[in-house]
Amino acid sequence: MFLQTLTQLLDEKGITKSDFARQSGIPYTTLDGWYKKSFDGIRLETLLRIARFFDVSVDFLLNGASDQLTLEESRMIGKYRKLDRHGKRITDYVVDEELRRLATDQHEKLTYSSNSEEVKMIPLYLTCAAVGSAAPIEGDDFEMIELSPKVPRRAQFAVKISGDSMEPMISDGDVVYCSKDGVSMSDGDVGIFCVDGAYYCKQYRTDGDNMYLVSINRNRSDSDITIWGSGNRRATFIGKVLQF
Repeated sequence: MFLQTLTQLLDEKGITKSDFARQSGIPYTTLDGWYKKSFDGIRLETLLRIARFFDVSVDFLLNGASDQLTLEESRMIGKYRKLDRHGKRITDYVVDEELRRLATDQHEKLTYSSNSEEVKMIPLYLTCAAVGSAAPIEGDDFEMIELSPKVPRRAQFAVKISGDSMEPMISDGDVVYCSKDGVSMSDGDVGIFCVDGAYYCKQYRTDGDNMYLVSINRNRSDSDITIWGSGNRRATFIGKVLQF
């Protein structure tokens, strides 16, 4: 199974055994010997080096794809392990949100199909609520749109986002769907906020006394906003982003 998996990984990466030996630092004679004789006695250190090279787990190397772990899943695990604390927190948040979205979508599709005659319309504000741009959401710059079954039924308005501060989760030109009634922001949620008259799409963070509106794209950390509990700046919560 190990040699079959290794061959699969080499083919997928488009490299030869010689290329692999040169790039990984594993002697070609050792590699060639595995194929001609046996890989019995292969050292754990070598397995770890191969796993890191292909971004897979050692278990995947030895056992290949299974019902429990595919090649893509194994690679995602390898990538996750390379993330720092911030990256893992963001990844956990996205996965949790996507699972909630799937569960909610399934429920809302059933509700939508049983109430197919009911049509819900919400405003789509065409002015971008992006970092660094003042964008009045409550104005005339909007159009009414019909909610499709794929959109959360609890959405009350939508906003077209501009800028790259929330990438890769929200890209320039994306439309996000928001709710503002009966919702509260939890640490890590994404929302639309008004700060000193300007509107922003940010990730919400708090330490109890202070509020931090954070850009997920850390290359745009210069656009983070801090509202100190003892300061004069005030932020108004406009709506929570339900999906992106």
